Amino acid sequence: MNETGTDKNFAAAISIIAITITTIIFLIQKYINSKFRFTMNALHPIEAKEVKGIKAIFAHIFCYGIVFLAYAPQLYVFYTSFQNTSGKLFVAGYSFNSYIEAFRKVGTAIKNTFFIGGTALCFIVLISVLIAYLAVRRNSKLNKVLDTLSMVPQVIPGSVIGIALITGFNKPNFTLVGTFLIMIIALVIRRNAYTVRSSVAILQQIPLSIEEAAISLGTSKLKTFFQVTVPMMLNGVVSGALLSWITIITELSSGVILYNYKTITLTIQIYTYVSRGSYGVAAALAAILSSVTILSLVIFMKVSKNQNIMM
Repeated sequence: MNETGTDKNFAAAISIIAITITTIIFLIQKYINSKFRFTMNALHPIEAKEVKGIKAIFAHIFCYGIVFLAYAPQLYVFYTSFQNTSGKLFVAGYSFNSYIEAFRKVGTAIKNTFFIGGTALCFIVLISVLIAYLAVRRNSKLNKVLDTLSMVPQVIPGSVIGIALITGFNKPNFTLVGTFLIMIIALVIRRNAYTVRSSVAILQQIPLSIEEAAISLGTSKLKTFFQVTVPMMLNGVVSGALLSWITIITELSSGVILYNYKTITLTIQIYTYVSRGSYGVAAALAAILSSVTILSLVIFMKVSKNQNIMM
């Protein structure tokens, strides 16, 4: 099934193959991690040594070269977004015409991106905090299964989730395909894992004795959860939510199957403009999306007080 295809049976068969492959790889990765995990304790830890001379020069050239190659396509997108265009061709000269046309034609896509993404993020935060609390504080086999299931969508292709939602919610008397609701559901399913893992990690660092002390002083469990536990989890939850937000606003694979003209988002709009050959407007939209993503990453690093995005 592509953006306009209708062969659901064939799409379902391909989806099962994709799920099987990704699940096998995921299980192999978990097995390898469990077998080769180790810790190292040393009286005199290894110290970093400053490299000097020709080795330092080559090391800097290599590192900066890799970074430059990684960012070169993105920089070129920013460059082409300011070039003048004539039809499908770039012509001499620079201007803001592509940005003006982008805001004039796709204001709805930009608004939809923030509305759908913001709504999905609210549900993600709520669900993730509850799953984390159940997995850490109410440890049971059922809650462990719930925690594991929350990670499954991370290894399932977005197109597979889109096809599953179409198959399940495209009935004669119950059609959600093309609505804001199904777009939000798809994003919650796809991007919940980041916030769940971050919430679980931060909650594991909070001593249970703090909650027990609040309860022993007469506070109800519900009040303790919202007034003691959640505020202490806030740093980890916000870090995970920002990562979820970044992946939400750049999501394409599930949305391109589920959207219609009323629910089109920025990434899907970029895809459609590229398909039509309108590269100037597509570059302008891509530059806008990249700027939002970079801003989100900066906020993430400030909130988490960390210079990387590894969880």
